[in-house]
Amino acid sequence: MLEIVDSLKSKFFNPLLNADELSQQLSQKYGAKIMVVPSNFNGETLSINSVGAYTADFLTKIVRPDDIIGIGWGKTIHSVTTRMENQEVPGVQVVQLKGSVNFENERTYAYESINELGRVYHTQPQYLPLPTIFDNQVTKEMVEQDRFIKAVLDCGKKANIAIFSVGTVRKSALLFQLGYFDEGQKENLQDHAVGDIVSRFINKDGELVDEKLNERTVGIQLSDLKEKRYSILVASGVAKLAGVNAVLTAGYANHAVIDLALAQALIDYEREQET
Repeated sequence: MLEIVDSLKSKFFNPLLNADELSQQLSQKYGAKIMVVPSNFNGETLSINSVGAYTADFLTKIVRPDDIIGIGWGKTIHSVTTRMENQEVPGVQVVQLKGSVNFENERTYAYESINELGRVYHTQPQYLPLPTIFDNQVTKEMVEQDRFIKAVLDCGKKANIAIFSVGTVRKSALLFQLGYFDEGQKENLQDHAVGDIVSRFINKDGELVDEKLNERTVGIQLSDLKEKRYSILVASGVAKLAGVNAVLTAGYANHAVIDLALAQALIDYEREQET
C-alpha cells in the first residue's frame, strides 16, 4: 500500500488540471459530492490551507439555524476553523466528535479548533475532555456513563454536520505520537490498516481492523457518520490516498474536500487497483 502511494507521489501533477472535471469524475466514482480545490485557492500557497479555506467557505453556506456541528481535530481541521469569519446563525452548537486528551503534549489543535468554531457561531463549545483511547474498556464505559460526558457524546451523535479528516499509519502519523500505542501495536496497525477516521482504524474497504481497540476508543461511531446531513471529509496530500479511498468507498462521507494532487491520485489509484 505504501509503495503505491510513494509511486504516485513521484508523478508529475499538472497544476492546470481542471478541478471541476476531476470533481465530476470522482463524485460519479464514489457516489458522493467530491469538491476538488484549485491550487492557490483564495490566495493560499499551501494545499492544506487552500483546502481549509474552501471548506470554510462551504461550511458558511450550508449551516442553518439550530444545526449541531461536530468536528474532529488535527492540522487539517485547524486549517478550516482558522479561516472562518464570524457568522450570524442562531442556535448553532459545536461539539467535539472524539476524545482530545493525549499523554505526550503533542499539538493536536483540538481545543484551538473547537474554540475557533465556537467563536464563529457565538456559542459555548462542548468539549470531550477524555483520552482518545482508554487503556481499559471497562474504565471507558464507566466514564461514559457520567451525566456530563454522556450529554456531550449524545450531542456528537445528534450532530447533523460532521467535519473530519483521515489519518495515516505512517510512523509520523499524529495518532501514533500521542502515547497510546507501543511499537508492536503500531506495527500491527501498519500491517492491517490504511488509516483512521475519528481515531478508528480501518482497512482498504473501510472496515474496522481491531474491534478491541475500537471498544476502547472515545467518540462517534463510524456508522453514525453515515446518518449526517453533511458528513464532510477534508484531506490534503497523497499520503492520505489509501485512507481517503477507504472512507469514500465505505460511504462514511457524503461530501469531501480535497486538493488537486490527491484527486488525481485517487483516479490513478483506482485504475491501478482495477488492473
